[in-house]
Amino acid sequence: MVYSITILIALLGAGIASFLKLPMGAVFGAAVVMISAGKLGLSLQLPRYTLIFVQLTLGMAVGLAMPSGIFSGKLPLLLLIGLISCMCGQILVAYFWLNKKEHWSKLDSLLGAMPGALGVVLAINESQKAPSSKVIFTHSVRLIFLIIVSGFIVATDQNIEPAPALHAQSVWLLVPFISAFLFGVALEKVGIAAPHMITGMLSTLILSAAMPAADFTMPSTILFIASAAFGAIVGIRLKDITGIAFVRYIRAGIIATVLSLLVTVALAYGFSYITGIDFVVLLMSWAPGSIETMTVAAVYLGLEPAFILLSHSVRMLILYTIPLGVSWYNRAQRKQ
Repeated sequence: MVYSITILIALLGAGIASFLKLPMGAVFGAAVVMISAGKLGLSLQLPRYTLIFVQLTLGMAVGLAMPSGIFSGKLPLLLLIGLISCMCGQILVAYFWLNKKEHWSKLDSLLGAMPGALGVVLAINESQKAPSSKVIFTHSVRLIFLIIVSGFIVATDQNIEPAPALHAQSVWLLVPFISAFLFGVALEKVGIAAPHMITGMLSTLILSAAMPAADFTMPSTILFIASAAFGAIVGIRLKDITGIAFVRYIRAGIIATVLSLLVTVALAYGFSYITGIDFVVLLMSWAPGSIETMTVAAVYLGLEPAFILLSHSVRMLILYTIPLGVSWYNRAQRKQ
């Protein structure tokens, strides 16, 4: 009964926010109603495998958004060095601020400093013995902040092609879904935390290339449900946050994001001068935003979307390997 009430409340909030055409309305609408319902004293709980469903669906959606053969494109060594340097700089400055100025723990500071990876961070955070609300809240603030910033870059009156509705051929999605789930379970057995997003992404990339006749298009209905579930998970985690912590975490999220953007601007300008590539192209390629937001902005502005998508795809793959490092870190801590 608790599961049903929680799901209905989440879908209601997601539906209202989507109807109002708010940015990422399904996610933030569900999160807001979960927080509000929690404050009213309602008992909220989601089914056990909800997070895995969200990881698989969002990972598959990202994989399907990538054009076939994207990784056959060339990313020059110098630009790869720039991308990795920018990521390291973004993480370093945000980590320093969260750890030294906000007095967060080392692990919380690392998770809070990861650029543009809320789904990965949520999965890793929930795998800890004591999940941290401030990490999720800070990443949510960063996501909202970047959406607002992107609003000044991308024209809001552009017509984006909507995702298709659920239809009979959508059954093909079960192939990469099941494959990604089984592969993810196998990776969990060997100690890798939160593997289902990357297995979902890789399974759709591989199977869509191997089975061109199959329809692996992600229906809007499934994506909406996954987004609402994602928001519900975030909202339940944040429902007990106090007013003082609310203000403090907003400050931490905004400052960490601004510091990351300053690093991005500095390195993009430097590598633009060295390589001759347009500064705005590098800025969009290395910005700590989501792959979808940055790619859509690139398409609207005519800023080499294939190159920007490739850069963000490489960044995402690098970020998705961080759970392996976290699992090794946790093992070392347990041995000590």
